[in-house]
Amino acid sequence: MTSVSLGGAVEDRTEDAADGESLLVAAARGGDERAFAELWSMARRPAFGVCYHLTGNRADALDALQDTHLAAWRGLPAFQGRSPFRAWVLAIARNASHSVIRRRPPRDALMAEVAEELLVADPFEDSVARLADLRRALTGLPASHREALLLWAGGLTYEQVALSLGVPLNTVRAWIHRARRRLQTGLADG
Repeated sequence: MTSVSLGGAVEDRTEDAADGESLLVAAARGGDERAFAELWSMARRPAFGVCYHLTGNRADALDALQDTHLAAWRGLPAFQGRSPFRAWVLAIARNASHSVIRRRPPRDALMAEVAEELLVADPFEDSVARLADLRRALTGLPASHREALLLWAGGLTYEQVALSLGVPLNTVRAWIHRARRRLQTGLADG
């Protein structure tokens, strides 16, 4: 007897949910954006999951999800209610994901684009290359010279560098001078 009442309660809740969804669908068909927003809020997350797993990346999944959202709103008058709204939205998400995949450029065209971009030198790439050269030249310096130079370049005075390293002031001046000269030579040759 208990199982019958529990089963009845579950059936009642399922019917209530279906009735609530039917009311929301009817309101949304009538142009109620809040009703559609509530329907969408129940379907959005699973729809994103479908889009993500089919497209394989977040950017394409978001594009497909946006297409799904728009198609669901526009297609609402055609929704017949034979299945739950969420199932209908997931079918739209699947189709939207396939459309996004079809719109992708062919792999060969994409690779040609990337290769072309690598050939074009821009100021940022030059800056990165110069920075890499500087780092390489810094690693070629003796550790004491490199450390003194970096502290000095970081804004410490010669006196502060000497105190930091625990060496005489003239030693710091000599290390920084030698380091700068080696860097200039190394970067000019590189």
